[in-house]
Amino acid sequence: MEVTASNFKSVLPEVEAAIKKCTFMSIDCEMTGLNTVHNINVYDTPKQYYEKVRKSCKEFLVIQYGLSMFRYDKDTNLFKHQTYNFYIFRRPMNRNIPDQRFLCQTSSIQFLISQGFDFNKLFKEGISYLNQTEQDNYKNNLEDIYKRRTDQIQSQKNGTNDSIPIPDDAKSFMDEVEKQIEVFLENEESELRLPKCNAFYRRLVYQMKTEKFQDKISLETRQLENKDRILFVTRLKSKEEEKELAKQKFEEQLSELEDFVGFTKVLKMIVDSGKLIVGHNLCLDFLHTIDKFLIPLPEEYEEFKDMAHSLFPKILDTKYMSSSEPFKDLINSNILKHLLDTVCEKPFKIPSIEAENGCQSYSVNDEKEHEAGFDAFVTGLSFISMWKYLAPSEGKDEDIFGDFSLLEPYLNRIFLMVLTDNQYINLGGDDLMPSRDHVFYLTFPREWKANNITQLFSPFGNIYISWLDDSSAYISLYKKDQAAIALSTLSQSDTYSIMTFARRQAILAGIRTPLPSPIMSKKRKSSDGPPPSSKKRRTDSFNSSSGSFTKSKRSIDPIEEEQAECEDSGSSQKHLKMFDENDTWE
Repeated sequence: MEVTASNFKSVLPEVEAAIKKCTFMSIDCEMTGLNTVHNINVYDTPKQYYEKVRKSCKEFLVIQYGLSMFRYDKDTNLFKHQTYNFYIFRRPMNRNIPDQRFLCQTSSIQFLISQGFDFNKLFKEGISYLNQTEQDNYKNNLEDIYKRRTDQIQSQKNGTNDSIPIPDDAKSFMDEVEKQIEVFLENEESELRLPKCNAFYRRLVYQMKTEKFQDKISLETRQLENKDRILFVTRLKSKEEEKELAKQKFEEQLSELEDFVGFTKVLKMIVDSGKLIVGHNLCLDFLHTIDKFLIPLPEEYEEFKDMAHSLFPKILDTKYMSSSEPFKDLINSNILKHLLDTVCEKPFKIPSIEAENGCQSYSVNDEKEHEAGFDAFVTGLSFISMWKYLAPSEGKDEDIFGDFSLLEPYLNRIFLMVLTDNQYINLGGDDLMPSRDHVFYLTFPREWKANNITQLFSPFGNIYISWLDDSSAYISLYKKDQAAIALSTLSQSDTYSIMTFARRQAILAGIRTPLPSPIMSKKRKSSDGPPPSSKKRRTDSFNSSSGSFTKSKRSIDPIEEEQAECEDSGSSQKHLKMFDENDTWE
């Protein structure tokens, strides 16, 4: 079911009821940009991975949110489902909440357009939202304003108001306002709109009201559609009435705040339910969900883990599940569409499903890929099929889908795309810390290409190069038992430097560690000077028989150089394949 600002309030009770009675929920998000995968290195730690994805979350917005509730019905022995596709777009509010930036990647927008995304509907009818911090700040501001207003009314009554001297350049304006108010009091008009002025002038007008008009008028600042803040004058019978008007305005502002909270109400319902949340390649969706609608993502990784686990005690990532035992040998591709195709066939089986009575929903045959609601629905179906596969063949569905212990190996593990040997964040405990004794951090001259590095390590077998920038990379040995001898052999050079992965991580973390020889070579000397120009470039080739580098100079034609760079950039992919081809955000 499609949900926009026009039907959100009417649909909300239905969504709440579905959340309360469901067995689990599946989610999916569409964002204005990703800009993450290009910055991730295959040897990042979970902490480093989180820091990079967090930055992406701060840059881009969620514009569509899919939520699919699945309920196992014992009486009919089938799953009933209802799915909602929410358009999300925060409307301009007021000075309490600054306008939100709309940053995007043109590639992401173009892709969504190609998939039929309706941006007109998004901008016209998108549902607003505030995270908890924004909501608290907004409410505190309203309460402060209300308190100041009531204090001001009380001070007027007691005659204790402190006056502000009127500057010379404001006197003509104040004289004109005073005349307009006097004329207004003599006629029968219901209200008077005063000239546009800044906050200081408005403060002076309020002061003039207290000093000269006392119980005769009431002042109210209103924000017009063009965002101008204008003072309006109305007649006032008593100070009690003035207090009542202030109270009414405060209550109206609180009601307006509830409208601004919008879609966040749905996320609070999900959090309160404590139900299992399922997503596919969940990391980005999960972090956006927390940051946009609940609590700003903390900078500290461990703080994030504690906070996320307290909000969502049970989550499951089908990308992680499908890449783990016993599924990884049965599922060739865990891109979402491919995953669904696989789990619809033997040895898998999707139990019977149907939409809840009176609910609009999707069908497996719908061609709505990359619509958030549809992707959430497909994620839920894939999960159900894999869940059923875990159970004994003779097991009854009512026993299977009531047994969450079958899911224990996959719970609270968020798949980390691209990483080679550390593919999840463990929200329920310590992260996996695999040995990387066979991985080295190498720095080298900028003119080096993949073949230079390959030649350097050629005596020790195949390698995988994971580039960090033009002059550094992580180098992984296929023959792990060659790590010690490789480090010993290559640790003395004025051209490059090498250190273990562990020491590099310690340096990044600011941990001082002793430097036993031969962990790291000497740095390049400053006397070596800057790298040669592109016309005369030094290339170092490794002689495996002598174990030394031969230095030479050759002229490089610019066209030849560009061709060589293209060949070299592809050559790194010819080394040992370290991760699956299915490392996509799908």
